[in-house]
Amino acid sequence: MYLQTFGLREPPFGDAPDPRFACLFPREREILAHVEYEVGAASSSVTLVTGERGIGKTLLCMLIEADAPNHGVRAVRQGAGDYALETVAWLRALYAGFGLPLPLSADANTEDHLVDGLAAGLGRLAHHVNHRFLWILDDAQALSDDDLAIVLRLFEACEKAGAPFHIVLAGEPSLRERLAGPAAPALAAHIRSRLPLAPLNAEESERYVRHRLYVAGTTQMPFSRLGLRSLRDDGQGNPRRLNTLAHRALERAAERGEKSIGERALGFVVREALPQHARYWLRRYRRPILAIGIMIAILFVGGVATWILTGHSPSRPKNLVTVSPEQALAKFHDALPAPDVGKLRVWGELLARWQVTSKETSVANAINCDATIFPGFACVSGRGTLDQLARFDRPLVLELDDANAKQQVLLVGVGTEAVRLYLGGKYVELTREAFQHVWNGRFYAVFRVDPAMPPKLSRGDSGDGLDWILDRLPPAASGTAKAARPTSFDGSVEARVLGVQQRFGIAADGVVGPETMFALSSLEAEGPHLARGVP
Repeated sequence: MYLQTFGLREPPFGDAPDPRFACLFPREREILAHVEYEVGAASSSVTLVTGERGIGKTLLCMLIEADAPNHGVRAVRQGAGDYALETVAWLRALYAGFGLPLPLSADANTEDHLVDGLAAGLGRLAHHVNHRFLWILDDAQALSDDDLAIVLRLFEACEKAGAPFHIVLAGEPSLRERLAGPAAPALAAHIRSRLPLAPLNAEESERYVRHRLYVAGTTQMPFSRLGLRSLRDDGQGNPRRLNTLAHRALERAAERGEKSIGERALGFVVREALPQHARYWLRRYRRPILAIGIMIAILFVGGVATWILTGHSPSRPKNLVTVSPEQALAKFHDALPAPDVGKLRVWGELLARWQVTSKETSVANAINCDATIFPGFACVSGRGTLDQLARFDRPLVLELDDANAKQQVLLVGVGTEAVRLYLGGKYVELTREAFQHVWNGRFYAVFRVDPAMPPKLSRGDSGDGLDWILDRLPPAASGTAKAARPTSFDGSVEARVLGVQQRFGIAADGVVGPETMFALSSLEAEGPHLARGVP
């Protein structure tokens, strides 16, 4: 604790309001005098005091309550904790507060009977002992409209019974707005004074800090001139905020053995103590955050280790190459998920590798393999060999034979001896020979294409899509004179298209259809490619 470090008798900047540390400025004195005048001059009144959270409303309510007996006034103060109870409970608390006997009959413990009985009892007291009564409702913004209706009923009942009954409503600015709008509760019509409690100015903030340190018995000023100015500015005229910053600054200085708190130290405190800074939450909940962080780290490391060791990782697929073909196929079948589940996972993985988001299309829509899944993203299906698919160098969905209930897997790598497949939950490596026994030769491929591309282009065509084709076609054979860029699908373009078709094993007809478009798109460096290092 910092008390000994700075010669203090007690903590000067506590969280709870304490009348002993009250530092009253003209606005507070004016509000206190106004309430005293209202209570003494009128038979009944309602006063509204509003200010932002932490501005000092509760302390004012405590001072009003403490001063009331000096003027022959019986005061009862209630807050948000009382309103959380049932209405009957906090009405009964008023009986005790004003010195009235509680009704014993169970029938009398209803809201209507309690209000009428309280008003009648206060009327009798006022007649015999000439007392006035003050009800202070702190944190009044927490009162519901039904609660305010009860307050109004008690106020009007006391007026009717001839009891001098006064109410002080203290709450946040939201209460003032609620009582000023067109749909304001009826109690608003009885409010005679609306008194705002403004934040402290710069000079008052400094005086506030000095006053609390003086009351706590300090023998030295802990804050340097710049430190006090920084505290004043960051406190923004809010006493609670000033208390929080000053208290933490004193703690930090004592921890570090510092005798003077400067501007730089206050900067660290602001980041630690105010909720808008991440450091505040880390400091306030450091133990739970640390425990959660350790648990997440353990789960993450354990999950990654399990993922890799069980062959789920694409970098460590389950190797079925070294076992016999019969054993490999048996384990392969065991690893296959249910067909519907596997298909969704396989297509989801393919779309993820192409960085297609759910806003662009759904997995269920992509599975249909329409010619255009969405503008700029196409799908093509066909039959081929593993060597042909290896030349495309793109991950493709492969359909297994009829004996495997139309299962689909994702081809993610092709080697000279083996293939690497994603089965919709795990990765495996299987020999080409074994895989040929379960694959029917059909594949499905997706690729990005110019949204303006027509379904096919052939000799004589021009316009949309031609530029996309020309940008991807390999250049003409070396030794040929460099010609100007064609403006239409002429003989030179057709010859280059034929070369691509022959290279990829596509029907060489010189027409750019879906398979040829896919072949041209696979020449791009962008997009996913097959894994390297497959044996």
